[in-house]
Amino acid sequence: MDKPGVGQINQDETLDDLILGSFSLYQARAGYRFSLDAVLLAHFVNLEKVRSAADLGTGSGVIMTLMAARSPEIKLIGLELQEDQVERARRSVRLNGLEERISIRQGDVRQVTEYIEPQSVELAVSNPPFRKKGEGRISKNSEQAVARHELYGDLSDFVKGASRILISGGRLAMIQRPERFVELMQLFRETGIAPSRLRWVHSFVHSRAGLFLLEGVNKKSAGLAVLPPLIIYEKPGVYSEEILSWYQA
Repeated sequence: MDKPGVGQINQDETLDDLILGSFSLYQARAGYRFSLDAVLLAHFVNLEKVRSAADLGTGSGVIMTLMAARSPEIKLIGLELQEDQVERARRSVRLNGLEERISIRQGDVRQVTEYIEPQSVELAVSNPPFRKKGEGRISKNSEQAVARHELYGDLSDFVKGASRILISGGRLAMIQRPERFVELMQLFRETGIAPSRLRWVHSFVHSRAGLFLLEGVNKKSAGLAVLPPLIIYEKPGVYSEEILSWYQA
């Protein structure tokens, strides 16, 4: 069966409007589909003066596309292991006219320097699997399983991979569950990445944090700034003013 061209949609996929930048994204109907986690990370990073970035485990390419919408100067590399995800991400890049700014490469984060030159990017981002390999039920859908569980690389592989491709003073930003906060902080420090910005994410103002966003500086010292909490919903079904502001012209 021939692969679909730009603008063509397979019966097993959808074409979804990202709202920002008039960009759209191909996604599998039954496979992995991006969630709010990716949107939070794409808006957490400070893109001022950043000209080169990489997304480790890019999936559909949503984080890179949102970053491209935020900054017209940035060039990005997305590394993704799964062939179907790579194919859809590349079609999305062509559909959005971003070929000169976004490069999608198929490869394993554990061998990241085979696909991305060492010490070559100013910013790395990653929305890695939240669950360890033996934790919880693994989805029978391969895309969902790889995205949610550490089947091909654990949290340390993503942090170490980022440190290898970042320039000295470059930054790594990640999103994770609170249960893995101490682990990620330790991995940052062990890898030579100094934690510099932290933000807890709450569904509602009085709810417990369900996620956290962490940024660190590679091979440089930095003080940790704890930012005000990010509240997703004002009330059930209604996004907070901050979330809504991301989509205002």
